Amino acid sequence: MKGWTMAVVHVEDSRARSRLTELGLSTEEIEDVLRRAEAERNFCTPFDPLSLPGNIFWGRTVRYLRETYTPLGWRSASPSNVPLLISPTDDFAITASSGSRETGFAALTPSTRYPKGSAVIRRVETNRQLMFPDYEVESEAQDVGDGIPTWFLLYQHVNTENGTRLYAELSLPNNTGSRGKIDSWHERIILPWIDFEGFTPFPSEDDSEGGIDIPIERLG
Repeated sequence: MKGWTMAVVHVEDSRARSRLTELGLSTEEIEDVLRRAEAERNFCTPFDPLSLPGNIFWGRTVRYLRETYTPLGWRSASPSNVPLLISPTDDFAITASSGSRETGFAALTPSTRYPKGSAVIRRVETNRQLMFPDYEVESEAQDVGDGIPTWFLLYQHVNTENGTRLYAELSLPNNTGSRGKIDSWHERIILPWIDFEGFTPFPSEDDSEGGIDIPIERLG
């Protein structure tokens, strides 16, 4: 596409911190959110459904982001059941999603771990439209948090000999792949990984992230 550019990747600690500060965020606050979410995920046991650890981590990440930032003027909203944290100036939003094995590595290109529903896809289309005004999408009625860029807090868990390592990044998507996974990025802020020694390593989870935007249609 005309005007397409490579993703801007902020990886050095000072660059990442500076960019987060511009967005009204901080590495320490996001790390605290992720640590709190992981602590609750760790209450799961092998007797729980395989999807539960992933769903708990995703849900608590959303919750703790909101709890951390709403006292600072941010707002929470869930247009079309997509959980958002909206900036104090209403000019961008943040959501959370599990990511692929490339998540958190500056030299690799991640994707969301699972395909996304139509409401999330529309938000990525909005990102693309705002970056490239000549790119047209269907106009729809606006809900709270619509019509602004949406960043994704991507994360992935990797089991280690001593527990779990969490990789994460805050990234702004500009395209979706053919199978509904978000796999193209305008900007990426790589966050420091976090080691959770002694925490329960879980098998690969078949999490659905709370069942966001799963359309159910009657057959026949």
